[in-house]
Amino acid sequence: YKIIIGEQGHCHLQLSGCFRRGIKSPLAFLRLRAAAEKQGVPASALKGTIQNDILKEYAARGTYIFPPAPSMRLITNTFEFCSQNVPKWNTISISGYHIREAGSTAAQEIADGIAYVEAALEAGMDIDEFAGRLSFFFNAHNNLLEEVAKYRAARRLWAKIMKERFHAKKDRSMMLRFHTQTGGSTLTAQQPDNNIVRVAIQTLAAVLGHPVPAHQQPR
Repeated sequence: YKIIIGEQGHCHLQLSGCFRRGIKSPLAFLRLRAAAEKQGVPASALKGTIQNDILKEYAARGTYIFPPAPSMRLITNTFEFCSQNVPKWNTISISGYHIREAGSTAAQEIADGIAYVEAALEAGMDIDEFAGRLSFFFNAHNNLLEEVAKYRAARRLWAKIMKERFHAKKDRSMMLRFHTQTGGSTLTAQQPDNNIVRVAIQTLAAVLGHPVPAHQQPR
């Protein structure tokens, strides 16, 4: 974090950000928190997102470090700490994207979110303490209508599940906020021009599904 302290203010580096490296996310977040504290920036002013999604590591990427139980405890501890100390921080980006790239269906992309909510409730948290800072990371593949329907259905299902199953009371707790990225597994190095068309279709699907941001793969 000493490097961050040295550069902040000189290279337009702000004390906010998005950390997308799975199990290492809490450590990156703590470094940023330490840099902010060193500069006298209150934790309540920090804004950003950590990926912090360990279940997709077991299902798709394989870069986990700890067994499932202590890994989930680290994540729910992050939920609790941020709800009390860093209220503007998005504590997880639930990454259906990676699971889809590893072979899941479109419908299976949102399943992990329920597991994190259950884990936080089992740890003694109130649903409205943490649910408003959950975020999602979805994929966009080539089936235009299926992808648009997925985003819109996911938003409705999440609101219904949060309200009726987990008894959330705040509107923000029922919101499904998501980032979308076009599907890397749908592209081929041998067809760069076709990749442009694929990414265009996937981007259109994302836009029609109304993500917060959308990220396009290169040609």
